[in-house]
Amino acid sequence: MKTLEQALSTFVDTHRRFELQGHFTSIQPDTLQQQWPENLPRSAELEVYLSHYEPNNVLVETGFAPIIFWSIDQLQQSLIGYRWVGMSEPFEESDTWLSQWVIIADDIGKGNPILVDTRKEGTPVYAGYEVGSPFLIAPNLADFFAAMTALIEVVYGSFAIFEITDDDSVVLPAFDAQLEAAIEPILGEDLFTHFYDYFYG
Repeated sequence: MKTLEQALSTFVDTHRRFELQGHFTSIQPDTLQQQWPENLPRSAELEVYLSHYEPNNVLVETGFAPIIFWSIDQLQQSLIGYRWVGMSEPFEESDTWLSQWVIIADDIGKGNPILVDTRKEGTPVYAGYEVGSPFLIAPNLADFFAAMTALIEVVYGSFAIFEITDDDSVVLPAFDAQLEAAIEPILGEDLFTHFYDYFYG
């Protein structure tokens, strides 16, 4: 298992190697403290991620819906419609959204969030759809970024992004097999299934 720092460094290096959209910046701890929204929780892992590798306009193509990673100043806005609900301000807090959940990414349509649980060890990662409860896709933040690195390697390195399906838009068996071989050793069988379902199910 990679440490979080190793996983993040490899993810960013892979992002640069394939010349993906956006970039990452590091900030000082006191700057993180100043920028962090007062009403949002955080964990040690989330602090490491956003202080050393804050995403700026970072977008990852998956072959289906692109994934956007949020910067610190976008975290609070990303929770509108999830934690905070209503037609206009002042919003009400949802009684189904756990206060320790923070959304770190979403698909480009902004309806399928990727979120972390800041109270659990390792900061596990969940994914959700507009309806239904979020489901676990990685046991910790480090394994999530290791899995995302593997996804980029397969999607960009082996299938030129949009060549993962046949003419009927069915995912190619060869893509499925290569993605499973790359990511299942990181996440395990069950969580790979959840991870795959989120991106390609």
